[in-house]
Amino acid sequence: MTVTFMLLFVNTHANAWHENLGIDSNKAAELYQTKPNDPAIVQWKNALQLAINGMDKCLDLQTAVSCQSLMSTIISNCNSHPNELLACNDARLVQYPSILKKAQEALSTRISQYAESIIEKCFSTPNSNSTFEVASPSCDTELVSLQKDCQMASSPYDYCKDERFVGYLKKYSTVNSTVSP
Repeated sequence: MTVTFMLLFVNTHANAWHENLGIDSNKAAELYQTKPNDPAIVQWKNALQLAINGMDKCLDLQTAVSCQSLMSTIISNCNSHPNELLACNDARLVQYPSILKKAQEALSTRISQYAESIIEKCFSTPNSNSTFEVASPSCDTELVSLQKDCQMASSPYDYCKDERFVGYLKKYSTVNSTVSP
């Protein structure tokens, strides 16, 4: 909870400090150049530096996905002020997109493996002769919970196309029109 609060605090103060002051980006750039020691500018720089100093956790495959908002804010601020903020020269910033991609792929793989194990478990010993009957009542809840990942028109998950799964969802009218057999 403390980490979440800190991320929210840093994210709020590191992102668009001029909007917090009620001025546009042109006025902010002028203020940044003419009054670099203005308390709002100093607070923004410090918040950005604090965020960058604490981004090690975002460079880990286990947590990179949860850091997308924070890293997007940091990268956006650094792109807006590339030569003005020493903190933006941190070499770890350029590593994040690659780490995020790997983390998303790993997460997708874990989700698929988990879903496939549920589908296999639920349809391995059906209660009746029907292909779409499940092995136990608890499977109903588990299968319906998997459905949400299949509701996107271009779901990345292969399990969304499993005939048993799609047939089950259609039979029990819980299927969304984007899930196709």
